[in-house]
Parts: sequence; structure tokens; C-alpha cells
Amino acid sequence: MIASDNVPYHGIVPPILTPIGLDGQVDLRSLFRLTRWLIREGVHGIWACGTTGEFPCFDVDEREHVIGTCVEAAGASIPVIANISDCSTRLVIEHGKRALRAGADAVAVTPPYYYSNSQDELLDLYRCVRDEIHAPLFIYNIPSTVKVRVEVDTIVTLAAEGTIAGIKDSQNDLDFARTLVQRVAQRGASLRIFLGTRSLIDAGLLIGAHGAIPGIANVVPRACVDAYEAAARGDWAAAAEAQQRVSESIRLTRIAKGSAQAAAMGGMKAALKAIGVIAHSSVAAPLRSPSPEEEEQIVGLARELGMREVVPA
Repeated sequence: MIASDNVPYHGIVPPILTPIGLDGQVDLRSLFRLTRWLIREGVHGIWACGTTGEFPCFDVDEREHVIGTCVEAAGASIPVIANISDCSTRLVIEHGKRALRAGADAVAVTPPYYYSNSQDELLDLYRCVRDEIHAPLFIYNIPSTVKVRVEVDTIVTLAAEGTIAGIKDSQNDLDFARTLVQRVAQRGASLRIFLGTRSLIDAGLLIGAHGAIPGIANVVPRACVDAYEAAARGDWAAAAEAQQRVSESIRLTRIAKGSAQAAAMGGMKAALKAIGVIAHSSVAAPLRSPSPEEEEQIVGLARELGMREVVPA
């Protein structure tokens, strides 16, 4: 592993898509190519088995293979953060052990899903995971999918005691993020704060966040990196221009029919297929994959947005 609690995680960390073949199996060869391409585009880390990576749809072996493939492709050039979330502390710890065996540099955990948990139960969860999994631990705060929000008091408590190293907050709530930044500073704690939303890359840095983990970085990584780097050097005009390129690319995620999640992931996969990064646009059933007609529209839009065929490295 190349990272530790003291490594300053920062920048654009794509929550990498998990390519799937026509047989419904994980396409590790395409995943390897995607990871390598993202690194060439300048990203600062990889977030494996996240929501955009369809992690709940895969078994324990598949999740381990995904993490291992990202680690292999990264080749110690950037850190790989593995989401190890599940419905109980025991299952999370098992995923964590597998993630470390696969070479992950850090791990991330949502509140357990299905049952709703209290903040005291979440404190116990993160402390138990950190005791058993000897790697930097990130909170993955995404109440839209797990029903429970990790509150500011809980986050600050865990940061102050050294249980967690960072957080991905996917609420699209700048007020929450700013309050968290301020409270962490007041306690004198250390916490790497990432926003999980595509439209707040520059705004996040302005309020004191350390980077972003937006799903759209899978298809426009350079625009996301440009927005981050411009904001980091205080060039807000350049950051706004790059942020506009990011916003325009969202159209790729709204063409396919089906659920919003299927349209987003399928749209991005179809765009990556069009430029030769991955082999198929399939998403995990019962999510609906793009139809041939929808793929054709996505290909046209990808060209309009300036996405070009990738030459193998």
C-alpha cells in the first residue's frame, strides 16, 4: 500500500464505474483500461466499489476482484480507496479484510442499509471497523441511499479521536459541508473532506474541502481535474469555465430510460464504450442497460462534447 493516515488525500477521486459484460459478469479487463485512462487524465485517486460502481450488485469475491484490479492498474501511482459497506459490522469488517488483501490503501463505510441506525450505533460501527481494519477509514455519507445521515457531531467526534481519516459527503449540501469544516477546525482535528457532487468542485475548495468524488469524473476526468486545480490556485474564472464543461457533460446521464441511476451509469458506460475505453454499456440487472438507439444518441453527444477515441497506452 502507498498511503497512510498521514498522506494528504486530495483532488479528484472518481468513484469508478464497474464495467459489466453481456453475460452479466464483471469485465476486469475493461476496468483495468478505465483505471489506467483515468490516471492518464490526471486524477488523484480511485474510489472503488462505490455507488457508481454498483457495489451492492456484486458478491464478496467480485468486489475483491474489482478492488484488486484497480490497485493493479494504479500501480502505486495514486491511492485506491475501497468502499466496504454492508448491512452489519461483521460483514463490513469481512469486506475490509478482503479489501486490504487486494491492496487497497484506505477503506470507506456508509451507515448500514436496510435497518436505520442511531448515531450511537454509527459511532460503534466506525470504531469497531477501525480497530479491525488497519487502514485510513473514510465515512461515506449518502443518506439518499442508506436512509441515515452521519451527523456533524458524530463526524467531529470520530475525527477528534483519530478513528476516521476522511469523509465523502454526497448530500449536495454546501451548508452542511461548511459547518463540518468549521467544527473540525474548532476541535483542532484532522479530517480530509471530499464532496461527492459534480457541481461543487470549485465551491468545495472555497469553503475548505480537499477535493471531490463525482461520478461524472468517469467520463470527463480532465474537466474535473481542471476545475479542482484552478480552484486550488485561486483562479476562479478558470475553475468556473472547467465547472461549466463538467455541467454540460451531465446530458450523457439523462438519455437512457429506466431509473435515474441506470440512466446515469449506462450513459457514462456508453460514452466510454464509444471512445474505446470499455467494451460494453451494460449495467447490473434489473437496472436497465441503454438500448442500441439510446447508445447511438449518447455516442453523438459524446462527440459533440469533444470526447475522442482513446489510443491504447
